[in-house]
Amino acid sequence: MKLLKRYANRRLYDPETSSTITLEDVAKMIIGGEEIKVLDNMTGEDITPKILGQTFLKVSLGQRNEDFSNFMLTSLIRETGRDISGLFERLVLGGIGANYLTRDRLEKIITSMVDLGELKEVDFSNYREDLLRKMASRASEKKEQIQKDLEKFSQSLQEKDTSTLGDLSEKLKEVAEKLKEN
Repeated sequence: MKLLKRYANRRLYDPETSSTITLEDVAKMIIGGEEIKVLDNMTGEDITPKILGQTFLKVSLGQRNEDFSNFMLTSLIRETGRDISGLFERLVLGGIGANYLTRDRLEKIITSMVDLGELKEVDFSNYREDLLRKMASRASEKKEQIQKDLEKFSQSLQEKDTSTLGDLSEKLKEVAEKLKEN
């Protein structure tokens, strides 16, 4: 996990490289698979969610697709005002963030849902196991689809090779005929 600091002047600083960074740099880190943690340098407070929110806004608005940005942000606000456990499940099963969801992180997220009263403690194990089962099922479905796609691609290549060989064979026959004539 990459530790970043924010100073009183609101600048972000990467202690590892001893340089200031922008929200765009943070976005690049995250897109590259890096996990970040941002601390306020004066208070030591973890302000990661605030910086991630600012980064998301900067990146989504930077795409100049205001309709998409408005839709996405409005939808997230509506959904977080309701059923967080349902939203989390839909995000993960939809493939959003699933590649970066470790078992430990899943446990922490579900535990925080219980701590915040968004999920009952008695439902913890069932929710986790149901989510893991659904994720495994989705992964299996994707694997099967990839295998089918690879088979189609392989067959397509074989057909092209066969037609190419047929064309080559015809040309060789033509050359052989011309050689016989001479």
